[in-house]
Amino acid sequence: MKLELVKWAACLLLIVCLCTAFYLLGRSHAEVKIIKQRGEEIIKEVEVIKYVEKEKAQIWAKPNASHDELIGLFMQNQL
Repeated sequence: MKLELVKWAACLLLIVCLCTAFYLLGRSHAEVKIIKQRGEEIIKEVEVIKYVEKEKAQIWAKPNASHDELIGLFMQNQL
């Protein structure tokens, strides 16, 4: 009777330990995945900032259009 109780307790302890181990393993894997996603988001933000800066530089490099040029573009449905 006592031996059977010890076997059940050992099995229960083993099951609890396995469940805890799998839970911790899954949680650590999820945290690593979140960190990787945040790193990718930061890289994407940097790329967007670089693109915006490049576009702003191109806009600032263009000379201002005159009134007649704007009217011509408007009449050609380009503006």
